[in-house]
Amino acid sequence: MTKLKNILLLFFIFIIALSLRIYGIDWDQGQHLHPDERFLTMVISTISRPQNIIHYFSTSTSPLNPYNHPDYQFFVYGTFPLFITKYIADFLGQSTYDRVYLLGRFLSALFDSLNIITLFFLSRLILKNRKQFYQYLPSLFYTFTVLPIQLSHFFAVDTFLNFFILLTFTLLAYYLQKSQLKFILLASISFGLALACKISAFIFVPIIGLFFFYLLLKKYNFTNLVRLFAIAICCLLITFLTFRFFQPYSFTGFFTLNQQFISNIKDLQGWSEPSIYFPPSVQWLSKTPLIFPFQNLVFWGLGLPQSILFFISSILFLIFAKKNHTAKKILTDSTLYTIFLTGIWIIFLFFYQGLLPVLTMRYFFPIYPFISILLIFSISTVNFPKKLLSAFFLLNIIYSFSFLSIYSRPHSRVQASRWIYQNILPGSTTTNEYWDDALPLSFSDRFSGIYQNKMLPLYDPDTPQKWEVINSILNQTDYIFLTSNRLWGSIPQVPDQYPVTSKFYNDLFDGYSQFSQVAEFNSYPGFSQIIFLKFLTVTIPESIFATTPPKNHLLSTIILKC
Repeated sequence: MTKLKNILLLFFIFIIALSLRIYGIDWDQGQHLHPDERFLTMVISTISRPQNIIHYFSTSTSPLNPYNHPDYQFFVYGTFPLFITKYIADFLGQSTYDRVYLLGRFLSALFDSLNIITLFFLSRLILKNRKQFYQYLPSLFYTFTVLPIQLSHFFAVDTFLNFFILLTFTLLAYYLQKSQLKFILLASISFGLALACKISAFIFVPIIGLFFFYLLLKKYNFTNLVRLFAIAICCLLITFLTFRFFQPYSFTGFFTLNQQFISNIKDLQGWSEPSIYFPPSVQWLSKTPLIFPFQNLVFWGLGLPQSILFFISSILFLIFAKKNHTAKKILTDSTLYTIFLTGIWIIFLFFYQGLLPVLTMRYFFPIYPFISILLIFSISTVNFPKKLLSAFFLLNIIYSFSFLSIYSRPHSRVQASRWIYQNILPGSTTTNEYWDDALPLSFSDRFSGIYQNKMLPLYDPDTPQKWEVINSILNQTDYIFLTSNRLWGSIPQVPDQYPVTSKFYNDLFDGYSQFSQVAEFNSYPGFSQIIFLKFLTVTIPESIFATTPPKNHLLSTIILKC
């Protein structure tokens, strides 16, 4: 009976997590406003299933290979999420561009929700000597964590990757304690799938190496060394075969890497360098390494209540560990070593990604379930007051629901588009910013082509030629549409690189240009009664604002008569 209750409780938490992640799943009303998702949706609706398994592995001829379609010669995504979505979509008859995105979002939410189950099994292993209710807390805290909820609303590869990284770690932890070969073999498959979701999963290799390091120290002799070497070779082979099967077009021969794929990866890395001109990277030029991602982690990743609790519990645990000489036991206690690796992974990934030029929040996503584990382990170790823990948990729920509230309202770009059709005459000349989604959006009963739209190349380097073009456009413009803070939130932060464009935006918002604001549409995370949640919105980075309902500014021309 107790086992049944445990299963039902875990299932209940899983259902809550999934419900939060699919709530408002059609948040953009079919407008495809997430750029990565839009690209993957286009790819899925174009590729088709091969005739047989031989055709599947034929990189040069398989219709499932994006490279075999002229519009997708640049493709750096993992193909496992793509393939599983494509095959399910074909089975359900939902593989068209206007349908498959919802299936993709559901699968994204499902894979992230599966972390609830994985976290429970990991916490049951790590917290087996603690009160049973602690074993459910990592899953509960992760259920209501902000960033997983947000990323689950997008069809991208991040939630798939996160699931397989956590699963790999959990299976290795079970092997560490139970020494059953099935766990490490399953971990090899899981890691191969992680790589087939996103090649950057390779960064997890040092953690896997540290697991093997412990196994070697645990029984240091020649026989064990040979045994571990054989296991490692077997694991490498299984991981390679798994990756080879689910990411087949990274190869042109069985072991020969596809040079087009390698070239695409190198190009992507090059675009993140500050010295390379790539408009989406402008937002990072003014950001401070480590500080900026830390701020995002606190406010928009974990949420403020969970962040405060995590840092308090971590400090208390470190004090406890020092008093009890816990560090000396790490190499002899598999549970402590697993927790040690949890902390190492969090610190390692945060510092590695936090020192790179691109500081997108989703790049830090694989540490979030591990933070939940470390948080509860620390709390259970130091006997954190349960009433205070309950208060923090309640605040965490409120915080997550305040964020979730954005999905209860129409996307601000949709609101703005409706306003445009109702208030701006057809034939008006409108302008949008290059490198951002243009307004108005088209609907079944409305078509954006009724306006004469022009694009402002504001991301181009500041030159006299650029401003000749822009001024010429502005002289013909009736309305300017700023659909997110992608440009105006980043360009003025680097005035040395964009002196004229920075002044243009400053004048625009300070009322010193020929344009004045006539409408504004926004969707703040939070409840109208809770002012501080609105106030914190100013800290949202462009990488969130560009996909979550942003603030939209519509500016009309002031007509001057001589």
